Amino acid sequence: MKTLIIANGLPPSARVVRRLASAADLVICADGGANHARPMRITPDFIIGDMDSITPSTKRYYQRVPSMLVDDQDSTDLEKAIQLCVGMMCKSIDIVGATGDRLDHTTGTLGCFKKFGKKARLQLFDTVGVVSLIIKSIGFATTVGEKISLIPLERCEGVTTHNLKYALQNENLELGVREGISNEATGRRVTISVRRGTLLLYRFHHLPR
Repeated sequence: MKTLIIANGLPPSARVVRRLASAADLVICADGGANHARPMRITPDFIIGDMDSITPSTKRYYQRVPSMLVDDQDSTDLEKAIQLCVGMMCKSIDIVGATGDRLDHTTGTLGCFKKFGKKARLQLFDTVGVVSLIIKSIGFATTVGEKISLIPLERCEGVTTHNLKYALQNENLELGVREGISNEATGRRVTISVRRGTLLLYRFHHLPR
């Protein structure tokens, strides 16, 4: 089952979000994410969170949508939504509206890949790109010159790439030591592998705005 989670940060364009929603079997709003869904004319299947961000008018608008109050201050509303998806055996989860002005929120969002990335396939869409987790190895079609970034959430060991301009051969990436920002595809197919550590892939999503 494919799920879309709409969080309360800065979402991509309404056109992008509606396209993701139409491809999803299930749409979940994480608390104030419902405030974004409403003007996009998206009706979620569930609204979940501690309900401190959804506006009263949005709550009335979605009064027929099941809401789940989870007053757990040890987890973010996005984490609550992901946990719901995992409990429902969702294997593919697209996330929008989970980044924005606050760096602390964005950092917590990226941490979800370490917490949940092996329980479901997570994809995080911001206004221009998409983040996913590399589990052991990944290969994908690309175009020569495409910008590709590698984001290590911790020390990542044994990173090897093929068809990237700044090649890595069994090397280490670590925040504050060596990152993998703005690499460039040199072939029509790129492969990346990592032996140990939580390594994220960032690509421009090329969806119409």
